[in-house]
Amino acid sequence: MTISVNGSVVNPFQFIFNRAETISINRRAVTSQTQSRDNTVRTVKRGGQSWRFDVKLPDGMPWDEVRPYLEAIEYYDRYTTGTVQITGNEYNQWFTKYQGSAAAADWPTGFTATATEGSSELTLTTTPAIPGGGRYFASGDIIQLGTNGHVYSVVGDVTDTTVQLNRPVTDASGSYQLVIGPNVTWSVVCVSMPTWTIFARNQIGWSGSFVFYENML
Repeated sequence: MTISVNGSVVNPFQFIFNRAETISINRRAVTSQTQSRDNTVRTVKRGGQSWRFDVKLPDGMPWDEVRPYLEAIEYYDRYTTGTVQITGNEYNQWFTKYQGSAAAADWPTGFTATATEGSSELTLTTTPAIPGGGRYFASGDIIQLGTNGHVYSVVGDVTDTTVQLNRPVTDASGSYQLVIGPNVTWSVVCVSMPTWTIFARNQIGWSGSFVFYENML
């Protein structure tokens, strides 16, 4: 179902990200630790390296501005999968900006790679030209395996065909055109929603943050 506000189709989760006061991101793996009597620590990685977003909207937003979007947000509730990009508030100019050396006209669609499910590496098979001494990706760049794949971050600068990822590939093995930087899209579910309060006649306040988890299905 599509939802229209003021004559335009809206993405209620994107509204939250675009108007965020703060965005906290957690991509750490789930681990289990034990400590013996002689202080020997054993750690086991249990996976679970999904993207988790804690998004806080500012208090004081005009009620009449938020009201129509709030209907769409609460319709999606905590069981509808939606999509988000981190591009609002000019995030694309600094937070998700591509840091490699490929020309602006080439990097959005100029990379293809082969991926193996369970591996933490990609192998680049098609690349745009980069200047001598340049890099295909810089540490911290964000990439997506195709338009419907999951999102990963790059660990370490990439000057050859091997791309080290922050987590094992959860997509099916195969060849993918990479989506890069501000163009990536996360598929998410909102697992926690704050309550809202009207104050000072036409302002809205929030009891906490919206919490989103990457949809891993």
